[in-house]
Amino acid sequence: MRKGVLFGIGMAIWVLALLPSGAFSQDTPLRVLIDRDYPPFAYYDDEGRFVGASVEFWRMWEERTGIPVELLPTEWAKVHSLIQERQADLVDTIFYTPERATYLDYIQPLFRVTSSVYFRKNLNVRSLSDLTPYVVGAKAKDALVNLALSLNPFLQLRLYPNYSDIVLAARRREIDCFLMDDPPANFYLVKYGLLADFSRLPLPGENFLYLATWKGNTKVVELVKKELSRFSTKELQDLLQSYLVTVREYPLWLFRGLLIAALSILGTTSVLVAFNRRLQRLVQQATTQLERALEGEERARRKLLETLEVTALLPILEVGEKEFLSRMLDLALGMVPKASMGAALLIDEQGRGEIVAVRGHQESLLGFTFEPEELIVKEQVTVVKDILGPHRKFSSPEKYRKLIENTEPVAETLVVPLTWEGKFFGHLALDLPKGTQDAFDDGDIALAEQLSRICVAFHALREYAKKEESFFENLLAALARALEYYDSATLKHSEVSAEYALRTARSLGFEGRRAKSIRWASLVHDIGKIFIPQSILRKPGPLTPEEYELVKLHPLKGEEILKSVRGLEDVARIVRHHHERFDGLGYPDGLAKEAIPLESRIVAVVDAFEAMTSDRPYRRAMSITEAVAELKRCAGTQFDPEVVKAAVAVIEEPTLSSF
Repeated sequence: MRKGVLFGIGMAIWVLALLPSGAFSQDTPLRVLIDRDYPPFAYYDDEGRFVGASVEFWRMWEERTGIPVELLPTEWAKVHSLIQERQADLVDTIFYTPERATYLDYIQPLFRVTSSVYFRKNLNVRSLSDLTPYVVGAKAKDALVNLALSLNPFLQLRLYPNYSDIVLAARRREIDCFLMDDPPANFYLVKYGLLADFSRLPLPGENFLYLATWKGNTKVVELVKKELSRFSTKELQDLLQSYLVTVREYPLWLFRGLLIAALSILGTTSVLVAFNRRLQRLVQQATTQLERALEGEERARRKLLETLEVTALLPILEVGEKEFLSRMLDLALGMVPKASMGAALLIDEQGRGEIVAVRGHQESLLGFTFEPEELIVKEQVTVVKDILGPHRKFSSPEKYRKLIENTEPVAETLVVPLTWEGKFFGHLALDLPKGTQDAFDDGDIALAEQLSRICVAFHALREYAKKEESFFENLLAALARALEYYDSATLKHSEVSAEYALRTARSLGFEGRRAKSIRWASLVHDIGKIFIPQSILRKPGPLTPEEYELVKLHPLKGEEILKSVRGLEDVARIVRHHHERFDGLGYPDGLAKEAIPLESRIVAVVDAFEAMTSDRPYRRAMSITEAVAELKRCAGTQFDPEVVKAAVAVIEEPTLSSF
């Protein structure tokens, strides 16, 4: 009996040892250490969710294998000690190095990764030896550290716990160069708006992101090798591609390229004009044909100058989408002078088209809409004959008749599609009238293709600028809300001041980004008050001299906060000086008259007006009439008289009476 029991126990142990790897997972999940800050493979998004290509891979693993996984997001410097202490079963997203192979069993590479040295573009860096004079940022325990030191032992390294910390340090200009794998570098340079500021020097060789476990963990090695056969290489590559950041450096090369192209065209035109004038002096008996050629060239020169003028206006953000397409149509007709008529269509998210600009056709076509199936959509520039012929299909005969009645007869149409990120946002139609002897040729198609690229490039610039401006709007609104929580009387005051400031700025000739900077400064001009005790801000009686000195610090503190955000330096300067007086008795710098930035003088006037018309713990609010009278009384002493005049005109506008 005793021998039978022992035999049964032995058999049970033997069976357990031979159980398939899936049985291991049913009792306890695989515990996987993963870098908490390694985008796009694994990172926390803006909503605090842990996401990325590797995170998605483990979700797919659970679905296909039935083996649960517990991901352990960890700072990379701690990952190595934890796996050596056998606190987890696997390490994900790890490079192979001979040193690591002494305590890890590598299982299988999942993703190929390249790495680079990133450096500010004003540095003359051609090899790692050029980095010796600089402090180079790197991630603690990163395999790139040893690689870089093997190529240049004299590197001065500054180690950071996370990749995001490195790029933020670069944004604060604590470092001008750093080591990083290319995918996370692209991710953070785009996120923090530094892509145009940095160049990269690829490091030699390439590496792969492996799965690894502690030395001798054969059970996990066999399990993972077996289950990884369920995933194809192409599937893993497609997964990674869905998370990679696409790098588009519009602000650098695009402006330079367009500028060089414009200068080249102007230079060529100038040479041609000079040559023809010289020829005219030398050949006194020019033929009628030559005179016509010269006249045609002069027309072409004027057309070119008109085209460049249109081009200069295209990226302006204040121009709406319809006006933007209208100007692109003018640009198109300038570049393809053979076309004397045309139209511009705006395509919405559902694929519907709307005519937003016409040239040579009836203005009543504006607003005419096409359903997706009614549009002629081409993937590339195409010549279409008789584009309005009876072969076109419309939802009703009345709709087709309206289009025909308001369109001049067309012989040929050059259709120029406009796409951005794989979607149509519009197209241009350049028309030759019926009866003309002209026809579009390969040269016109080539010009139209260049036109399409230029238009799309400007559209990209506008999209980029909109995103940057939206970021600043959201950031400053968040700062204003933060101040509201601290001083509840401030937010409404700031919002109203911002509206008055914007309108006053525009009445004084400010436009575009300069006008917006004044609005933004007015919105957060009091953000420095978060450094002032609430007992002082809400004090119902007069302030003591010591308390007043504390209050006078808030413009400097506001400047300090805003200067830390790259791109808000102009806003910070306005905030610093919004309590200066026109007579020089203000603070913090005692500036007077024109020495005070005009933007700050505007904010000072609307700030004072809103303060006077708001209730305070120590006094009631003035009426608008009383506040305007006080502004006028202080014009020339506390305030700039011209700004007071402009602000009062804005305040007394009927449209602002209910604001």
